[in-house]
Amino acid sequence: MIVWMVLPALVIFGAVYLVPLAKLVAASFFRDGALTLSNHLDLIGSASFRDIVLRTFKMAVVVTFFTLLLGYPAAYFLSRLAPRRAALLLLLVTVPYLTSILIRSYAWIVLLGPTGLINRSLLWVGIVDEPVRLMFNMTGAYIGMVQIQLPLMIFALYAPMQRIDRTLLNAAQSLGGNRASAFFQVFLPLSLPGVLGGSTLVFLSSLGFYVTPALLGGTGDYMIAQAIQVRVSNLADYDAASAQGTLLLLVVVLAFVLLRRRLTDGISESAAPAATGQRVGNGLRTERMPEAVAQRLHPFFRALSEVLTWLRLPALYLAMAFCLLYLVAPMVVVVVLAFSDAAYLTFPPPDYSLRWFRAFFSDQRWLSALWFSTLCAGLAAVLSTLIAAPAAFALVRRRFPGRLTLYLLLISPLVVPRIIIGVAVLFAFVPLGISGTPIGFILAYALVGVPFVVVLFVTGLRRFDRDLEMAAAGLGATPARVLSTVTLPLLVPTIVSALLFAFIAGFDDVELGLFISGPNATPLPIRMLENIRLEISPQIAVVGTLLFAALIGVFGLHLGVSRLRGLRRRFAKKMILSGTPPRPGAERGAKP
Repeated sequence: MIVWMVLPALVIFGAVYLVPLAKLVAASFFRDGALTLSNHLDLIGSASFRDIVLRTFKMAVVVTFFTLLLGYPAAYFLSRLAPRRAALLLLLVTVPYLTSILIRSYAWIVLLGPTGLINRSLLWVGIVDEPVRLMFNMTGAYIGMVQIQLPLMIFALYAPMQRIDRTLLNAAQSLGGNRASAFFQVFLPLSLPGVLGGSTLVFLSSLGFYVTPALLGGTGDYMIAQAIQVRVSNLADYDAASAQGTLLLLVVVLAFVLLRRRLTDGISESAAPAATGQRVGNGLRTERMPEAVAQRLHPFFRALSEVLTWLRLPALYLAMAFCLLYLVAPMVVVVVLAFSDAAYLTFPPPDYSLRWFRAFFSDQRWLSALWFSTLCAGLAAVLSTLIAAPAAFALVRRRFPGRLTLYLLLISPLVVPRIIIGVAVLFAFVPLGISGTPIGFILAYALVGVPFVVVLFVTGLRRFDRDLEMAAAGLGATPARVLSTVTLPLLVPTIVSALLFAFIAGFDDVELGLFISGPNATPLPIRMLENIRLEISPQIAVVGTLLFAALIGVFGLHLGVSRLRGLRRRFAKKMILSGTPPRPGAERGAKP
């Protein structure tokens, strides 16, 4: 049974992921058909490549630091709120995260330009006398990258913070500490696993970032991903590109293996709930919490702690407001630009009209690219869900050898740089004749969508109330009947979320499209990238506005489905737990 649940995912991963990556690594050891180490030795001896590697690692470290600096207080603020208020603010964080990276990078071009909103504000306030160069350098790349990665850090921090037992903070205060000392002595140490997990995800994903550094960075500030793309697309130097990709893959895999325990906490039985036992996260023992913690502090630190206690709420509100402004401002700019009447890119627009909407819907190139991306990403999302959902059931409901390894394999495309996957599938698809075809895109998009489906289903199944399933089985329902009438209906929000995330993973992809696009297979992100590089017209803003509106509509549908599910769940629980047998003709109404 377990084999059949995980076999479809393993087949797809083997054909589209593992075998292509193995071919990529093998190709790095060949030159002109002969086995050699010269590709790797040339890289090691290249001063320019060493500069690229150091620049990439520096960027990843800086981006990780600033996302943690901004994300930690925001996540802490969210963890203190009531669930409904936290859900509303998390929605404001989620929408930018799901918005196209190309759209957000385009918005930063508008904001950071010499005549952009930020420079105008600095000149108006009098901070500077002339526009500051904020774009086409590392400063612009950092600003864009931090904004793109910030939601990922907030999500990674929020979940473990929410699970911390607040009675420990009360206990620390009852021993003589104030709120600030209780935070530093108790809450901060217990949140360190989330800090480590979030920093790891941001750092690894930043190593292989392509779009934002390519659009906002300087022409001489290449990152590894850009170097690989240039080697493949511009120079056709596949041997060097394979060696560079292998080096980057090795770094990511080593980090992935070293941090595997943290990444498998979601399905590990040994993962204890944070702050509920005598020994938690970082090894803090609650029974050994020092008495009168704050009283034992040096007078200076005691005074500082009191000041921090008084300032903490205003600081948290300011931090949360800044994060939301930082995340949402690019989307506001995009929507405003979509209605610009100017013939060129300028903000704020001199006048407003629908000219760019009319231009978009009358341009067959844009419409064809939109249809192609929608079709391929939609079919790939369905395929991802069909193969990943049974695997997630097996991971949560079954115990078998290699379970954690399978989980790591299925989520690994989240951290393996997309640029490496793109080169690998190019090498694999060309001999098969499916590069530049819808089939190739569907398979590639399905691969990058599987991790999102697995993570969402594992989370949903772990929170699932199995009493309803057992009660239905106790009333005589067969396993298939329980699955169709209880399990799947209650998992509808999870299914919708999985389809949405898997769809966006493919629809927003640039790196795969760079390598497997063809004359008759050009996805929307590649069309957008060409426009940003050559024209930077407000038509990009039209695309962003349409995608933003579609995303808001999907979220509205999701909230409606969630509310309907709540009503049906209460009705189902009342019917099943009361022991009332289903009446003929009422079975459909009793379905959860």
